[in-house]
Amino acid sequence: MHLELLIPALSWPGNDAAEVMHGATAPTLARWLSRSRPCPAIGASADQWLWQRFTAPVASAGAGESRPGGGVQPPRDLPIAPVTLAFDGHAPGGRWWMRADPVHFVVGRTGLRLAPPGHLQLRAEETDALAASVRTHFPELAPDFLAPGPARWYLGADRPFELDTTAPADAIGDDVDRNLPRGPGRKRWLGFVNEVQMLWFEHPVNQAREQRGEPTASGLWLHGPGRMPAPGRPACTGVAGGGERLAGLAALAGCRWIDTAPGPRHWLAQALDGRWLLSLDTLMPQRQAGDPSGWRDALARLDAEWLAPLDAALRSGGIAAIDLHWPSTTGLSTAHIVAADRFRFWRRRRPLVALLGERGGRAHA
Repeated sequence: MHLELLIPALSWPGNDAAEVMHGATAPTLARWLSRSRPCPAIGASADQWLWQRFTAPVASAGAGESRPGGGVQPPRDLPIAPVTLAFDGHAPGGRWWMRADPVHFVVGRTGLRLAPPGHLQLRAEETDALAASVRTHFPELAPDFLAPGPARWYLGADRPFELDTTAPADAIGDDVDRNLPRGPGRKRWLGFVNEVQMLWFEHPVNQAREQRGEPTASGLWLHGPGRMPAPGRPACTGVAGGGERLAGLAALAGCRWIDTAPGPRHWLAQALDGRWLLSLDTLMPQRQAGDPSGWRDALARLDAEWLAPLDAALRSGGIAAIDLHWPSTTGLSTAHIVAADRFRFWRRRRPLVALLGERGGRAHA
């Protein structure tokens, strides 16, 4: 097996990266980075790279910028709504879809800030009650408003929404006003969002949650509008992890997808020969929450529970090679790891912040 291993949030951002990463315990990762071969960086974010792999290139100019080899560079907020809608058991068809996820806002010094998606955790009955209030208040949207679960809600339309939106991952912790939708459809859809905020302000669900000391549903976050893309050729035998986004993209391209929740040994027992893509997102919640101590603890668990077993499979021959990808300032940095690297004893181990920072390389598309 040739393994491509993607680890979003592998490094801590900002000026305090060295301080946060100092003393982080990840012996397998440190040895990999110290002794492996560096590769040129990939000039795209993790989400954009996955999108480019699992969807067919766009032939004509649209949202985004031209990129070498044909097609366009995907927009910052990918048109992911129809992909996750299919994952949630609905048929997107040829319609336009947009995510309208319930979110919690935190009061900051300069205004409202978006809390991490996992902060809200609505119960099933709360989801049903809040969604019903939206359908009742907006009867004209009711047939096109879907709430299949507590975290992912959708709006459907027969024509484009005419919005440029910001993915929640890019807006967490930032002022809400700076990340509101833009474009010709802004007035209509911001009016919708504002009315939902007022509708939910004294909703019984929120009143009960506030009494229990739980985060309230502040409103809806619009993002990811678009139509179902054509499937691409991802050059993968199978895919694992990455949540609903990667599972949906894998299904689109006809790739097998395995949940990583049972752990690495379960995955290794199912993943046979070929080229596999494994995305481990376990560091993302702590980074989104701005929790450096939690991030260091999560990194130590990731190294012990996932990287060490993968390293053992590499040494035994079950895995032939690993291409490790992680976000950096130039896009996605990559290190190529083979079993023989462990014999490169002259390559001394150095602090993680130095190892991760030096691997940016020259970006390529």
